[in-house]
Amino acid sequence: MTAILVVTIGTRDLMFQVESGTWYNIGNDRPQKDITVEQFEVAHDLKLPEGSTYREITKYLADHQDQYLDRLLPVIIGKLISDQTAQIQQLFLIGTDQPTAVKQREKDSIYSCELIKAWVEKKHNIATTILPLCEDGTSPADFEGMFQWWRKTWRNNISPSDVTEIWLGLAGGVGQTSEAGRISGLSLYGDRIKFFNFRQDDTKNRAGYPSEYSEPFLGTNYLWDRTQQQVLGMLDRYDYAGAQELLEPYLQNKKLGAVPNLLKAGIAWNRGEFDSFLQYAKSTNVLDTHQQQSQTWWWMAYEQAYLAVVRLEQNNTVEAMLHSFRAVEGCLLIWAKDALGNHFQDNQQDSPRVLNSILGSHPKLKNSFKSKKPEKKERGEIEADALWMLLSVQRGILKVFLPAALEGDFEYFWSDDCRRKRNEMSHRIGGMSEKELFSAWGEDIKYRSQWAARILACLNILTGQSFKSLSDASLFDKVQKKVKEAIEQF
Repeated sequence: MTAILVVTIGTRDLMFQVESGTWYNIGNDRPQKDITVEQFEVAHDLKLPEGSTYREITKYLADHQDQYLDRLLPVIIGKLISDQTAQIQQLFLIGTDQPTAVKQREKDSIYSCELIKAWVEKKHNIATTILPLCEDGTSPADFEGMFQWWRKTWRNNISPSDVTEIWLGLAGGVGQTSEAGRISGLSLYGDRIKFFNFRQDDTKNRAGYPSEYSEPFLGTNYLWDRTQQQVLGMLDRYDYAGAQELLEPYLQNKKLGAVPNLLKAGIAWNRGEFDSFLQYAKSTNVLDTHQQQSQTWWWMAYEQAYLAVVRLEQNNTVEAMLHSFRAVEGCLLIWAKDALGNHFQDNQQDSPRVLNSILGSHPKLKNSFKSKKPEKKERGEIEADALWMLLSVQRGILKVFLPAALEGDFEYFWSDDCRRKRNEMSHRIGGMSEKELFSAWGEDIKYRSQWAARILACLNILTGQSFKSLSDASLFDKVQKKVKEAIEQF
């Protein structure tokens, strides 16, 4: 893929080779221990007046570039351009050109841009455009002013095509100008932007070698702090699809480890696709200490129940009601399948069936069915559609096999009042208040914690487990904690 390279040019971007063969940085006006001021050395070699400014020196060189071009070196970006010539489709050089009244005008880099442009086009044949900065008197240290300049420049002057990468080298110039370029560019082009950092080496530079540069890295890393907070906020709301979308530019980073698969696990869990959730979670090491639980007959029931809790936290009372009762009703069916063995049939298509053979194996069950005599089917089955199975036949079976499932917290589940309320709520159009949701689990339920505790108690009775909370019982909760931890540490 081709790329455009956008570079800010400062006073340290250009070196000049004096007659002795040494290369000096034209803009370095600070005394150093081992040599005199480099800028003075350049001016002296060019026989310019003592005290010539950076702008004056670079203007003189620009006016005589045919004579001096081979003695010039873009020290910061030179190696990058030489190495990546084949990929760079176009180069944009940004340099200051301030009005006469501005004191900092003497350090303007506009003529350095002209020299670098000439060097690049002659040696590498790359189309180069100069973008003058601060001609209107705006200070390059004015972040707001620079931000507005960048926004206009991106759209009107640079305007990269959709198939072009955008490379930024913002080492030169004032920090506020560079930062405005980073933020404005990222807000417009996101993960299409890549950055280069440069490593200065004075000894090698004076020997005529340009600076080394880093591998290109995603510009979105500059926005990570904000993205991180947004992602964590989405995870707190269990919005895994939204978190995945925000993290898309980062998901190839190996430091995120198992996060991509854990996000997929969370998305599947939110859909109630617990088998898919488990497969994605197992592909990581998050559930290594919970492998035994994932092989039990009851683990999905706790996931369904915890999904109800999550939906209520999202203020989705209708789905909270649906998932809460599905958790217990589903667990009753799975329990029956596990406890009754060959006497129970469920092909996942028709209503589950309890076979007539159970009456022969467990004669006591005959008395449990007297309240409503089951209709015997020609195939030797007891009628057991979903409602009949749960409310009559299954209660008779529970009375023999697990009487605790008819008492205590479970008593509310079977009550006519609760059944009527949840049936009405399931078939009506419109919303549902938390109070209505709670009342379908018992008039004594007033708070979310009581509601969750009742669901948990019912499930613990059926499964024989002793979980203290639905989050403790849920495998998804382990995934949630691991994802958040990985995002916080990235």
